[in-house]
Amino acid sequence: MAKSHDLGEKDKHVQRHRHQNKLLEKFYIGQRDEKYVQDYYELLRKADKFKRESNAKKYEIAAWKYTGGHYGKVDESGKKYEHFGFFDEKHKNAGKTLKEVFETEYEERRLKDDNYQLLYIFNNTPIEVGLSKVIEKGIKEVPIKTTENIHTEIIEWNDSKFEMMNNLNKSKLFEFPIKIVRENDVLNKIEELSEYLHVKKIGFEYRILEFFVPLKFKTDVLKDDSSIINEIININEVYVFDEYGERKSFGLLKFEKRIKNNTHEIFKFEGIEMEELGKY
Repeated sequence: MAKSHDLGEKDKHVQRHRHQNKLLEKFYIGQRDEKYVQDYYELLRKADKFKRESNAKKYEIAAWKYTGGHYGKVDESGKKYEHFGFFDEKHKNAGKTLKEVFETEYEERRLKDDNYQLLYIFNNTPIEVGLSKVIEKGIKEVPIKTTENIHTEIIEWNDSKFEMMNNLNKSKLFEFPIKIVRENDVLNKIEELSEYLHVKKIGFEYRILEFFVPLKFKTDVLKDDSSIINEIININEVYVFDEYGERKSFGLLKFEKRIKNNTHEIFKFEGIEMEELGKY
């Protein structure tokens, strides 16, 4: 017979003290409101700033302060648990902060046709939708027949033939981080061709936007007055999310020029960085 003070599972309760940090308390109880999201991303920014700008000494001070003196502990093999960056004397970036390394990388990657500061590098890696979704929707894409179109591919699936887009249009099977606003829908879209986007600062809110299109798309062989090139550069606004989920918005003022390096053709625009008033 069970003792009178024994409790069944349904009668047991787990008690704990509320966390003094309001953000962590919301995390523990699963509360997700607008203030939580704002505080969460602000914490990420502060952590990123510390990570980028701190050297080995600052890391050590912070570790001692927030780990209760456990900084520098080793396992049974003598290996330290902590690894905070380029502290190996043999590493090419030894003694540098992450910020200094990123600045060097930006300088190496930036185009040298101007002296403007490179503010952002956005990778435009697409999220694959997949052929299965195309088949589910019964989509059949047929490219416009012009002398500028590249080859058309036939894909077989379950003995059915689906005539798919050529290389310039096949990217409709993906969702891209860069979003473009234009007056009219077009077949050849710069947001589906670009591998990454550079944004440079001219002054105040004025910016230079550089779209890097891989040479495999062969846009470099097309003339400036080509209908495809006109479709590519006919854009009004650009939207893209940064690593913290914050949207950057740009209004384009004019198309500047096309230039080519060993791997990409670059389409350059002049524009302004717009203040965000809402979610995209």
